[in-house]
Amino acid sequence: MILEFPEFLPDLPPLNNPGMTVAENVIPAGASYKAFPSFEPYSTALTNYCRGAASARDPETAVTYNFAGDETKLYLLSNGTPPTWDDVSKVGGYGLSADEVWSFTQFGDEMIAVNIDTAMQKYQLGVDTLFSDLDAGAPLARYVAAVTDDFLVVGNTYDAVDGFKPYRVRWPGIGGTTGWTVSATTQADYQDLNGKYGWIQQILSGQYGVIFQERAIVRMDYVGSPAIFQFTEVEINQGTKYPGSCIRVGDLSFFIGLDGFRVFDGNQSVQIGVNKVDNFFFDDLDTSYEYLISSAVDFDNHLVMWAYPSRAIGAGAVNSRILFYNYSPNATKRWSYANISTQYIFSALSQGYTLDGLDSWLQNNPQSFSSSSTPIISLDLLPYPLDSRVWVGNQLQFGIFNADNKLSYASTSVFLDAILETAEAQITPGQRTELQLTKPIVDGENTTVTVQIGTRNLMNETPSFGTAISLDVNGNCQSRSNARYHRLRINATGGFDNAIGVEVLEFKPAGYR
Repeated sequence: MILEFPEFLPDLPPLNNPGMTVAENVIPAGASYKAFPSFEPYSTALTNYCRGAASARDPETAVTYNFAGDETKLYLLSNGTPPTWDDVSKVGGYGLSADEVWSFTQFGDEMIAVNIDTAMQKYQLGVDTLFSDLDAGAPLARYVAAVTDDFLVVGNTYDAVDGFKPYRVRWPGIGGTTGWTVSATTQADYQDLNGKYGWIQQILSGQYGVIFQERAIVRMDYVGSPAIFQFTEVEINQGTKYPGSCIRVGDLSFFIGLDGFRVFDGNQSVQIGVNKVDNFFFDDLDTSYEYLISSAVDFDNHLVMWAYPSRAIGAGAVNSRILFYNYSPNATKRWSYANISTQYIFSALSQGYTLDGLDSWLQNNPQSFSSSSTPIISLDLLPYPLDSRVWVGNQLQFGIFNADNKLSYASTSVFLDAILETAEAQITPGQRTELQLTKPIVDGENTTVTVQIGTRNLMNETPSFGTAISLDVNGNCQSRSNARYHRLRINATGGFDNAIGVEVLEFKPAGYR
């Protein structure tokens, strides 16, 4: 009898759960689970905790740019040896409040960066060497996006005339980033949304804008003069408390709503986490640091990811867990998580290196990025293989800022220890069972697998797990576990290709008492 590892469903009761109760340090790969890698530092460190990051590509030259921001500075990642975060702040720098973050968007050949504590910033790709104030007439804003490619749009604003307008959306003249005076000629204007639905929490770019308030989702469609934009309250009493949770993949916008994880298609939002992971997340979230939540897309693995501060891990003001969702329409394994410390996650564009550049990288950086004390002195000891997209320019990849303020990318050889735990079952209906022989089905040449058997006899007891049992020469786990209820915990180290399930080979009824 083969029991496939099903979908991760921690919100359902453990007994006869159709899913799994633990899927730790694995990613849902559609029809199986794959190992989750460790992350190797790639860059030098920011001065302080990362408060936001984004990538851009020059539309004329196709040169890649990666930007980041912290409490006092904005940075540009050099293609140097090693890659360094160069300070490209305006003269005097910045001063963000404790719970504020940077919001970035590319508009034409400019990277725009905003937060409510400082003037809007712009950096013209290929021209500027430092950020500078965008326009004396521009408001302060918490969020920025590009809508229809022709409009720079900001939300949750402040200006000297009207003060704070946390429910206001505003934009300059069509095709530009300056000229914020309301004008029928330039089409510069603003719109105040219904304040009873709370502050604007995020704006997502696209051919139509998606605006999240605390308790409403508003669609922003360009209609031309005189209205310029049509604002439609697509949903009310549904929105988000977590600005960093909102992320767009094509026409789909994923976010953490008031009642859990949702996806919005432009016309409605639907639940994707109900009876699956919503309660798991809300019970685990450390609300003292919820402003740290960030999200990213791993396009290779069809994953949307949310990094958040976990109460269970208790690391304080840091995102200590990442929750994964496989958005592929054919996936049967949707959810899992990894315990990894991150300041910020985002979809980065690789910088690109030649072999000569790699040689220089090695010579100038012999061990700063090595996970061991052994200096990197040959290509064989690079943290990523030569064919990794890390070294190839203009490649989208999942990047994180680690606890040392460094940009890091996934290792191809080092993986986190994985745990997969089955639901609880009464193998012999109405009786105890002696479980004698099981076989984990985990595909991987360098993988070490052990099995722990969890048991209890009464529903009001806490399950007790035995010591980890190594597999015999046939890949089987031999045991003599006698109990009414059983669950299996599979521990896998060293990485693996696919974790598929467990085969129950031998068991026998063991009576009623």
